[in-house]
Amino acid sequence: MLAQDLSQLKADRENSERSQPRNRLWIWLIIFVIVSFGLRLAAWAHYQPGSIESEGAEYARIAQNLRNGVGYVGLVTPGVQLNFNPLFPLLIAGTSFLTRNYELAARVVALAMGTLLPLPVFGVASKVFDRRVGYVAAALTLLHPLLVNLSFSAFSEGPYTTLFVCATYITILALDDVSPRMWVLVGGMFGLAWLVRAEATVALAISVLFALMATEGNWRVRCRRAMYAIVMFLVCALPVVIFIYRSTGELRLEVKSQIFFYTGARILAAEKHPGIEYVSPGREHEIPSPEPNVDSWQRWQDKWAFYGIATSGKGMGFPLRQHVEIVKETNMPVKDELLLVAKGTRQNAPVLLQRLASDWIGAPLLPALALLGALRRPWQGKRAKAQWFLLFVGAAPVAATFFALWSETRYYFVLVPLMLVWAANGLVEMGLWAEASVVSPLRQRGSMRRLAQYAIPSFFGIVMIVSPFKAVRRLPLFEDSAASTRPDKELGAWIARQQPYPVKIVDLSIPLAFHADAQFTYFPYCDTDEALRYLDHAKVDYVILRRDEKFTKYYEDWLEHGLPETRSTAVDVSFIDGGGKYRVYRWHWKTSSSEPAEASDRPSHG
Repeated sequence: MLAQDLSQLKADRENSERSQPRNRLWIWLIIFVIVSFGLRLAAWAHYQPGSIESEGAEYARIAQNLRNGVGYVGLVTPGVQLNFNPLFPLLIAGTSFLTRNYELAARVVALAMGTLLPLPVFGVASKVFDRRVGYVAAALTLLHPLLVNLSFSAFSEGPYTTLFVCATYITILALDDVSPRMWVLVGGMFGLAWLVRAEATVALAISVLFALMATEGNWRVRCRRAMYAIVMFLVCALPVVIFIYRSTGELRLEVKSQIFFYTGARILAAEKHPGIEYVSPGREHEIPSPEPNVDSWQRWQDKWAFYGIATSGKGMGFPLRQHVEIVKETNMPVKDELLLVAKGTRQNAPVLLQRLASDWIGAPLLPALALLGALRRPWQGKRAKAQWFLLFVGAAPVAATFFALWSETRYYFVLVPLMLVWAANGLVEMGLWAEASVVSPLRQRGSMRRLAQYAIPSFFGIVMIVSPFKAVRRLPLFEDSAASTRPDKELGAWIARQQPYPVKIVDLSIPLAFHADAQFTYFPYCDTDEALRYLDHAKVDYVILRRDEKFTKYYEDWLEHGLPETRSTAVDVSFIDGGGKYRVYRWHWKTSSSEPAEASDRPSHG
């Protein structure tokens, strides 16, 4: 009896949707956009970010260098930047004509894309389930703390998520549309998403597979649809392919996988030679064993893999090397690449479960409601293809993480709006159950029926949105730009005013160098003598030491006793609010003289 009531309620709801005026739909969508924009703008004003985020600093510097005619050159990596795809920097560069500030431009781009995210989520949920689920999913997307914070943070994940969900929506439409232009649009949307992050390649492959296996028509027609999507995707990717070829002499769609394989090989080498001789004497007991704290052990290995240098002083970790060199030198056999992917899968598959159980995502409610929404009813009928596609395309971002022997929380951000689609259906199903449970046994009508239908799912929905509120702000990614980082911005701006030419800064954190209009390099993972040689080899001008950070033995010694060279000059920054947490030194890298090098001898970024 209860099942019959649920089916009848579902049918009544679908009939009601078909009779709704189209104008009402557009009114609701406009309201979603306005509220989304206002909420995100208010959150931006409330949190008042301090410095720019680390990844945002690289994207913003690329945009700055593009406008200044320097080329596609970033802040951290020497030479041409080949790891980051160009759409986000291009959007920042274009927006900077209005903002006159590259950090602000990056945040405005993120705000615009984040504001629009509820629209494609509404579209996906409406097609996979129905319009009521679409409204709920859009509202959850509008309110989720992670997505709100992404909307004023200079991360590429925000714009990428919006484009990725748009591409997902277009593909779901195309599964029931026989026109070639829809599959051209599929390739174009995934091409735009790929121009932000190369991980979209896997999602395109899944879309092509569905075009071949899950659309109507004979085999030749389905192949033609798949080809339309592939060709349009390649048209979007062609400028990047040409740029990579001109930079490296190799015909490649992307080089991120090469950089990942290069770093993965170094991490494997670090398992045998992790460089533990650089740990402070007397603290060897702090080195974690591989078990049970795998994450901590991995961080110790990564120091050498990412920041190790050669005896000549040349950087060997990928943040310290030119990408062109890495691509030309990395010619791993396919067998070794497969071994790295297998190890990455074994290492990162458990991480997925940890992320889905994290408080910042809204666990345990969000995963539980998503599971309820996905499995409450059988996948059959005209919507089954869309449901299967949503499941598989959600696996695409996860599959991309298996190519790396490390994991970052932001890799999983794109899963949140997809999970919210399932969770929205879970809330609707919960409301239908409550309504049928009240109507059927108690024969209630009117206000009691509406109360049962809306009150219970609304309660759980509010709890799901509120519960990750504080956890999201505690994520290191967002702490990177918290108000407490404002001294980084002020110190960087002060350094920029000290000389009329660009300088180079060595630090453990990137944003300060961006605000100093400087070039950046990481501290090397080595001993004291090699570190001093590296300062000269990298032509460093300012050394920034942070009292609350630990890195190597020489870093701790320099914090306690200062730089051991006569060619360094301590800089008093106590006049800056919060300047007490820094020890700043002017490094005179011209070895034949104690005088600073001339501006013409210094590295320039434009």
